[in-house]
Amino acid sequence: MVIVSTWTNEDCVALRRAYGMKQARFAQALGVAERSVRRWEKGAAPIGGLGQTTYGTMLAKAPKDVADRFEQLRLNEDDDVKRRQLFKAGAMGAGALATLGLGDAAERAAWLMSGAGRPDSAAVSVVRSTLYQAMQLDDMLGSPAAQGMVIAQQQVTEAMLRDCPAALRADLLSLYAEWTGLAGSLAWDARDYTTAARLYTEARENAHEAEDSDLGAYMLCHLSQLETWQRRPRIAVDYAVAARSWVMQSEDRHLRAYVAIRNAEAAAIAGQRPACLQALEEADAALIGIVPCHPSQSRAYFMGAGIQESYRGNCLAILGDAGPAAEASRHALAMMQPNYVRDRAVTLLELERALIQLDEIEEAASAVGEAAALAEQNRSPRLAAAIIEGRQQLSPWADTRTVQELDAALAARDIVFA
Repeated sequence: MVIVSTWTNEDCVALRRAYGMKQARFAQALGVAERSVRRWEKGAAPIGGLGQTTYGTMLAKAPKDVADRFEQLRLNEDDDVKRRQLFKAGAMGAGALATLGLGDAAERAAWLMSGAGRPDSAAVSVVRSTLYQAMQLDDMLGSPAAQGMVIAQQQVTEAMLRDCPAALRADLLSLYAEWTGLAGSLAWDARDYTTAARLYTEARENAHEAEDSDLGAYMLCHLSQLETWQRRPRIAVDYAVAARSWVMQSEDRHLRAYVAIRNAEAAAIAGQRPACLQALEEADAALIGIVPCHPSQSRAYFMGAGIQESYRGNCLAILGDAGPAAEASRHALAMMQPNYVRDRAVTLLELERALIQLDEIEEAASAVGEAAALAEQNRSPRLAAAIIEGRQQLSPWADTRTVQELDAALAARDIVFA
């Protein structure tokens, strides 16, 4: 799988040709105006944040033969292509190639997989600090910004495991599981659910082999969230309940709160109101007196009052409690840290759902517009898709001035709806 860190006009042309489409048909597939495709390909207009995300998503879902043609077209371009970062991975998992524009791909892969000598605790600490940076980069800029780092460091950590002292193996195996789980999250963000499930499962198995109960619970949370996202409530509940059993004795209150949240959301989509409300109360209790922290302090470092209110709003909206849901989402936006760009945007789109239920269409359209503005900074494919879905929820009011103004603002960001 080829991942482009920054799309240029040559990349845009190459992807369209790889799909074998004319500009009009390709624009329709992208969900943008044909004029935007023409201008991007000519280099007559910059490819903004959502344009970058749209092309990245189109590449992420490309069949293998299309991706292979795209790669070959890019390799045949002028030498200036080599100045851009290109990350190539088989399925973002073990055995992936990571090319940083330095030499031959096979040569680069061999270097990564060879390791760099027998690792010690200091080396493990350095790689772990890089993991924290990748997490924060994903929070701020989106999965495309972090993907290359994750692929490369996953390979390095796997290489370190091959020649690891026995005393370090459990710690290093946990670290490898964390990189694998983060790779799964990036695959989920790109809407590659099959790859995400495989990587989450691999990470959970390695966490249990390392006897890291907290990490095992965290990976079960990811699996539950993935099933929630795909609207498979009973499986989501199964994973969430399993996570709760592993985290009961944990001293990590952030993680205990997050496990409770995953149980709440799974119960909400399963229509289990009492279980959902009870889990929300459990999360509230775990979060008393704590705030979001650095990833080195908790794997659920993001948990705090702001994120908790965001999850509460989503759960209540699923349950049909529109008024309390909107109130919770507004509280979340007031409290959430600015660097959680994607979470703020997603919360705005959750607020929109509650506002539509309350017939507050003008504010709902404003929420979608604000989310789209945040997507200029965070190029999450999942966020881009959610913005499109958010606008589609407003289709019954498409002829109103409010929604028409929203459409104009979205079109300026190259988001066009049929």
